[in-house]
Amino acid sequence: MNVFNPKILDASIRDVSSYLSDNQKVDLLLYAMRCIPLEGRSKTVIENAIQSCLQVSSLSPGNIAKARILRARVRLYTGSPLAVQEDLQAALAAEPDNPEAKALLHQRSVTVEKLLSPLPKHNLQDRVSNEIWREVALHVSRRDLKALLFVPHPLSRIASQLLFWELDLHFTASSDGEGDHFPEPYPSAYRITPPQRDEDARHAQRSADILTRIIVDNSFASAVRTLRIFAWRRDRDGSTAFQTGMLTNALPKLINLRNVHISAMSEGMVPVLRILQTTSPRLRGLSLKSPDCPGDLSFLDFRHLSHFAYTTNALSGTPSVIHSLVNQNRATLHSIALTNPLSSPQWTFTTTALSIRNLTSVFFTGHFPPTSQAFADILNHGRQLETFDISCCALECSNASLQFRSVQGTNSLPFLRQFAFSVQSIGRRTVDRDLFPAITEFLRGRRQLKSLQLIASEQSVQTAVGFDAAVWGVLPSLEGLKGLKISYPSDLSPGLASWLIPRTVLALSLTIDCNNPTGGDSIPFLKQLRQGLPTSLRFIGLSDINLRNPSALIEHGFPMVRVVQVGNNYWTVSKKHPPGS
Repeated sequence: MNVFNPKILDASIRDVSSYLSDNQKVDLLLYAMRCIPLEGRSKTVIENAIQSCLQVSSLSPGNIAKARILRARVRLYTGSPLAVQEDLQAALAAEPDNPEAKALLHQRSVTVEKLLSPLPKHNLQDRVSNEIWREVALHVSRRDLKALLFVPHPLSRIASQLLFWELDLHFTASSDGEGDHFPEPYPSAYRITPPQRDEDARHAQRSADILTRIIVDNSFASAVRTLRIFAWRRDRDGSTAFQTGMLTNALPKLINLRNVHISAMSEGMVPVLRILQTTSPRLRGLSLKSPDCPGDLSFLDFRHLSHFAYTTNALSGTPSVIHSLVNQNRATLHSIALTNPLSSPQWTFTTTALSIRNLTSVFFTGHFPPTSQAFADILNHGRQLETFDISCCALECSNASLQFRSVQGTNSLPFLRQFAFSVQSIGRRTVDRDLFPAITEFLRGRRQLKSLQLIASEQSVQTAVGFDAAVWGVLPSLEGLKGLKISYPSDLSPGLASWLIPRTVLALSLTIDCNNPTGGDSIPFLKQLRQGLPTSLRFIGLSDINLRNPSALIEHGFPMVRVVQVGNNYWTVSKKHPPGS
């Protein structure tokens, strides 16, 4: 049986070391200390051992340097920077060419220099790439983009490019550009007053300058993505024909053109469309707006449209003029907007030329005859539909409610985000008192719905289509609603109405029939409505009501809003703070 006594090893080390000189003993001790991990009590043991080594009077310079360097490492580990510096300098004094001491001292000086140096001032302009600035600028309004042109920053160049993504050409001055309705009638199409003549000259010069820039500057032309053309009067002096000729030379330069909007009389629209047909056959978006409805657009051959909009204001207008164009783009069309504010019997919604299954947005304003099945077709086949916006200028379909009832419980329109349904007028014998109740049941519980518009214009229309206080009962179930525009029925209490509005609504518009009792003295109505309004409300819009001063709307009804609309007028709310506040 082998028995080992650890004390024998300690005694052997002591016996062997007794035959060594002091320098040899220090060599042995330094080698042993390098094998000890720096943790716990070992740091104190090493400090004491090195101190005993340095007290040897005959210690060689090499061992002095080794001892100082080893203690410097221990003190560096324990966080004593001044003592580390002292040991390293002493090691170099004993052995000036010691490479380990030089390396540690250089490392220490670099570290100290970094710590003592001021923090670097990072240049945000250099750190952020132009691609990121471009993504930021894409969310900036055109007004702010114009302000960025004067900022000495890469954003200025990016803003100049984005500003010309959308380019407007006004061939005549009297274009309504952003409006939704046409002048009725159209006197500006036939006579020109002196102020209009001056304005036409200014617009003609501006359009000529822009077209010239497009022709001579390829980089400018390549930036244009959307082109909007306005020519609202008949060409009496030939100026529009001249600008159309310049457009013939400019359009081929717009190699990245994707969307075109044309607001013009038919005689000015057709020549531009013929040019587009030749120069930009791969358009993705086309919007046409004409008061006199071009008779034939069958010559158009665009086969890559994803958005198409057509607006007219002619009694003789009929969607058949664009059926061939819509049919050409059945596979690619995702958004369709057809509008005729007049009650034209020919302007009906037809599904034969459309692939409703591919659509994400449907906007239609027109006539619904007694045999129309448009609602059922949209509700049954619009699986990808996100926006449903229908305005009935003349509703003669008495079974519309049945079409909405037929899809209940079938998960119809699962991706619906915006829903708008309005009835402006109805047929003489049309009665469907279950229409709006059926619509509310169709919408009930849709938490993903963001925008809702339910409009029945007059008291007689509301009675015929079943629009009453019960319609407002669907609102509390729409928990994600942000925008709401709705008619106010005569049998609804203002105190109850405000509490029915979802707390998430930010924009609210109410249409009140002039025959409604609440349309008389509006102050009591506003005071009752105020009690339960959402505190997050930021916009309020009201139809023309009996209100002398718009500020009364804020004082008595909507103190939390920032923008007010009454009729066609808008105001920004500016709250005055008392002095010293």
